Amino acid sequence: MSAQEEVLFQQTLMLTELDNQQHKKIKIFLDQDYEALHIAFSYNPQEVPKELALRVIEETLPQYDWEKNLQAMDFLPLQNLVTMSLAYEGEYLGCRHNKETQQEILISEKESSWGFIPQKVSSGQWEIQLNLHCVQSEVTVELMVKGVLSK
Repeated sequence: MSAQEEVLFQQTLMLTELDNQQHKKIKIFLDQDYEALHIAFSYNPQEVPKELALRVIEETLPQYDWEKNLQAMDFLPLQNLVTMSLAYEGEYLGCRHNKETQQEILISEKESSWGFIPQKVSSGQWEIQLNLHCVQSEVTVELMVKGVLSK
């Protein structure tokens, strides 16, 4: 008999430039233990539209003491960047800080995905933190957490 999964949490978030360099904490309370957690995380678009990116870069360049004659075009493409961290009962379990826009993350006592500490999936307070490193256009984030029941 194969393991069964049940959806524990699912959400679509709409981000804007106002969310830039913020953190969004999403608390999930599990009322039972699971064999593993599967977290599906994605965001898009990764690339900021060119016209908007040029405006943002042109507004930002004067803040730096550049002796070179830099042009906004030199900094294209500008990319949105959203990463994810995870904690259980206030204990940091790791993060996946990279530019992949679609990620599948496994958490279990025996093994966990790259960047995360193996952790028994026990009942209690779990927290996903979305790290909004760069949000310079409208961005859609999809998040789904599934609990894997024992075989």
